[in-house]
Amino acid sequence: MKRAVLLIFTFCILLFSCSKDVYDIENLYNKIFALGHGGMGVGKAQYPLDSYEGIQKAISMGADGAEIDIQITKDSVLVCFHDKFLEEATDATGEIYTKYWDEIKDAAYKGDPYTTYKICSLEWLFAVSQDTIHKFTFDIKFNNPEQTAANRDIFQRALMRLIEKYHLEKNVTIESPSVDFLESFKQKKPGYNLFIYTDFDTALQTAKQLGLKGITVKADEVSADQVSEAHKAGIMVAVFSTTHRNHEEVIKKNIDIIQTDDLEDLLDRLK
Repeated sequence: MKRAVLLIFTFCILLFSCSKDVYDIENLYNKIFALGHGGMGVGKAQYPLDSYEGIQKAISMGADGAEIDIQITKDSVLVCFHDKFLEEATDATGEIYTKYWDEIKDAAYKGDPYTTYKICSLEWLFAVSQDTIHKFTFDIKFNNPEQTAANRDIFQRALMRLIEKYHLEKNVTIESPSVDFLESFKQKKPGYNLFIYTDFDTALQTAKQLGLKGITVKADEVSADQVSEAHKAGIMVAVFSTTHRNHEEVIKKNIDIIQTDDLEDLLDRLK
């Protein structure tokens, strides 16, 4: 009898110790959107950052979508790539804005796990996937030092053509630290989801002034009270630089969008 009671007691202890936290999400959609950072994030050696394979893996795991870094070539091809220089992650060299797409389209990611993975254009990614369901954040890497109005316009027009071609208007967020880029974009397409990323106070002030949809800040540089302040103004908050180490803290801040480097852990917590 005592043995049976002990077994039941032990079972109850294990049951409650293994139970998950249930989060009461109170944000603008009463839901946290989980996006893989560049697909499966930094430090996940299985796939390179911003690769087609990494992005598709994130989606197949149940992510709401993915954050994708976007650059543009000399001939206006939008490329999914994070680093400033190609040689930082691939067997090619130079900066994307100085190259024609034909010069870099066969560039492969370096390292033993990545030898079969090539950089891809944004056009090819959506042509292959035909994905109009998931959410994507396009992090604009406008690396051309001659950030003239003409160069900015070319970048914006290329983005607009692709978004409209694949009917992504409601599912894509354009994210940039450049006020000029976002302001001129909004003038062309006032209904698009535009986010500014910088420090919280500057981002919130800018978002209010320009009528932007949201702001993006580093996860450990925003408080729950600040998130609430943004929500009261009708402005969404996205964060980056998150892993299993700070997911619980970030979730409790009622963030709207989490761009994570540890997708498996985040999805498990949000189940």
